[in-house]
Amino acid sequence: MSDVYLFGAGIQGRIFLKAMKAAGVNVVAIIDSFTSKSDIDGIAVVKPEDITDKHTNIYISVGLISRRIKQQLMESGFSCAFDFTESLQAFPGIIDELKHHSLWYSDALSQRVNEHEIAQFNAWLADDVSRALLSKIVRFRTDFNIGNYIDPDKQRQYFAEDVPALSSLKSIRFIDAGAYNGDTLNQLFEVAKSKQIPIEYCASFEPDPSNLIGLKQAVFTLSTPQQSANIFVYPSGVWSESAQLKFEAESNTSSKLSLGSIDAETISCVALDDVVYGAKPNFIKMDVEGAEQAALQGCKGIIRDFSPVLAICLYHKPSDLWQIPALVMKINPNYDMYLRVYSDMLLETVLYCVPKQTNIK
Repeated sequence: MSDVYLFGAGIQGRIFLKAMKAAGVNVVAIIDSFTSKSDIDGIAVVKPEDITDKHTNIYISVGLISRRIKQQLMESGFSCAFDFTESLQAFPGIIDELKHHSLWYSDALSQRVNEHEIAQFNAWLADDVSRALLSKIVRFRTDFNIGNYIDPDKQRQYFAEDVPALSSLKSIRFIDAGAYNGDTLNQLFEVAKSKQIPIEYCASFEPDPSNLIGLKQAVFTLSTPQQSANIFVYPSGVWSESAQLKFEAESNTSSKLSLGSIDAETISCVALDDVVYGAKPNFIKMDVEGAEQAALQGCKGIIRDFSPVLAICLYHKPSDLWQIPALVMKINPNYDMYLRVYSDMLLETVLYCVPKQTNIK
């Protein structure tokens, strides 16, 4: 193979570099406009504008936004940029190292795959796409073969067109647990406008002070005189009960509760039942970095009594894949379930729980 460039000098970039070197690939340089490092393991770090050969191969190691980066590179004149998924397909050996950094990974297969519980989850799934996806997830978690690798879904996360999450809602009463910088909030307003579904209110929960800056700006932008929806921001986490808990603020999507850390700061967490039960929410999204099961326990009353649509992340812990669906069905069995994956290496795996028609409030 000819000389190549690697895009991204972060943790994943180092993983890519190690695997590419092991495959005998000559990485000329690492492209990164934001790092202060001049080299990584002896490989020079450069900016895109430093590269004169627009036909050189560039492999992107940045996962969540790799498609956007590829598009930007192509618009800048580069003809051979490969996104994260395409890069893994070119160098499958990267997976062997990358899996150890995946939140859902465990060295023990029995912790990655529980065949009995997964079979029950499969029985709850409402469409063939979800069942085929679950089967492929299990195969990939078992053998990590590139043939079982799951390409990320290109639809809007939490608002997939092929999942009937919004189809029966006459209006939206939305809870955004783990609101980050308002990215989901912005998408909700776009989707609601396109479907002509009025939004009654949105209640956004986000404990990270740095993320709150972006969230408040998003709320300010959305709160125009023409916009009738009420938008509330709660600077708190969500949990099984209202309590003071330790929290590691990362100023990004990885901020999380840290029950065992002495150095972590203390934040307020709330049980959604204690705060928004009376508002009768009908759509709850959760991405709370491993606290999903506790947060679901904290809104059992809402789920039991109002059957809201749920869009819950289930990739932060190995057993979330089967324990979260089982918990939801234990609280309220009147749901149809759907499964989708929105990022590489099974990150951003989302469980949709859509109330059966007879149980919609």
